[in-house]
Amino acid sequence: MAVTKRLAHFAAGLKFEDLRKEVVEQSKLCLMDWLGAALAGSLEPPSRIIASIVRDMGGKGESTVIGTDIRTTSINAALANGVAGHAVELDDINEDSIVHPAASVMPAALAIAERDGLGGADLLTAIVVGYEVENRIGRAMNPSHYRYWHATGTCGTFGAAAAAGRLLGLDEGEMARAFGIAGTQAAGLIEVFGTMSKPLNPGKAAMNGVLAALLAQRGFTSPDSILEAERGYFKAASSEPDPNRIVEGLGEGYQIMETIFKRHASCGHTHAPLDAVLEIVERYGVRAEDVEEVRVGTYPIAVELVGGNYGPKTPSEAKFSLPYCVAVALLYGKAGLEEFSTERLSDPRIRELSNKVKVYADPEFSKVRLGSAKVEVIAKGGRAYFSRVDVPKGYPRNPMTKAELRAKFESLASLALPRDRVEGLVGMMDSLEGIDDIRELTGLLLL
Repeated sequence: MAVTKRLAHFAAGLKFEDLRKEVVEQSKLCLMDWLGAALAGSLEPPSRIIASIVRDMGGKGESTVIGTDIRTTSINAALANGVAGHAVELDDINEDSIVHPAASVMPAALAIAERDGLGGADLLTAIVVGYEVENRIGRAMNPSHYRYWHATGTCGTFGAAAAAGRLLGLDEGEMARAFGIAGTQAAGLIEVFGTMSKPLNPGKAAMNGVLAALLAQRGFTSPDSILEAERGYFKAASSEPDPNRIVEGLGEGYQIMETIFKRHASCGHTHAPLDAVLEIVERYGVRAEDVEEVRVGTYPIAVELVGGNYGPKTPSEAKFSLPYCVAVALLYGKAGLEEFSTERLSDPRIRELSNKVKVYADPEFSKVRLGSAKVEVIAKGGRAYFSRVDVPKGYPRNPMTKAELRAKFESLASLALPRDRVEGLVGMMDSLEGIDDIRELTGLLLL
């Protein structure tokens, strides 16, 4: 099945007029959500390091590095903004593909749209295209791909290429070659989780996706069957790829409607347990000092990736420590950015509580990719409190409201920008499709 070409046909041909109103509104919410994460993330050490390198590299001032005074080449801006948008672990997710689609698609699309002075409708169309390509490739390759590969970096390279290519006006053949160029660059390993290299993965995906689209536009050659070829990406990076999942329903519905918005500043695999712990705290008034033990049953991927680190040494590691996340939820009633600060890491009460958390793989969740947990909190005296979460808050079946998403954006954006700028961005989002030049928006993102 020529799935690469079929995906390229879709990506090159989608028009803004094809999008239903609810898809347009969803794409605006996704952009706002990512911008909030990127603005907050621009203050983090990995983002500052990348921004300093981008500043040293110089280059034509085409595109904005969010939360800085830097304008640089579109390729370098995509890199820096890709790192910033993933640095605080508050960017969106897709359950089926196990990717953070905004992390690579948004910085790639924004960089090209700003470079070429394109309008809001163009940007939103490219975002929908990027989400569709990235999520469909992810769901076709997983769950086996996720055993070693960070799908946000790998599949994100294709999504970034699709979004950038759509803005550059690539035709079907050029788009297929852009996918080929993306495929030979697509990388990112699970092993780097909990370090600064995790946000580097979507940064490189955004950068490499933009490069792939620019090269294809100028006639650079590559296979036009990179996904399904005998020595292509499916066989190289998945033990059980399902190409049918690329094309089934293509063009009938949009993957962006399946977006999960995060309310906790930690790895998505911690969110169901966090929701369960917070439900216990809120319903029963359980106090941290009364807790004897916490038993967390969840799915195997979560146990493997976040279940075992009882002594995180950095904020990045803490975001991937389920025992730490449970402890801060019990102590502080939330798991926001403050709970993953260097200061909180040294709180001895968190370490004491973390050691009381027992994480195990529950057979009932053996087929789950993301979400689902049972939590039992046992208090002094033997009294037990139980909560089960199958659909965490922020999932399409348990959504955050537009008001909640706006509040999230405002709280994150205000860490980097003055209040009037934040309000200006919020107002602009409501009518983004009517903006003729996206530089009206990116101008608000510069310091």
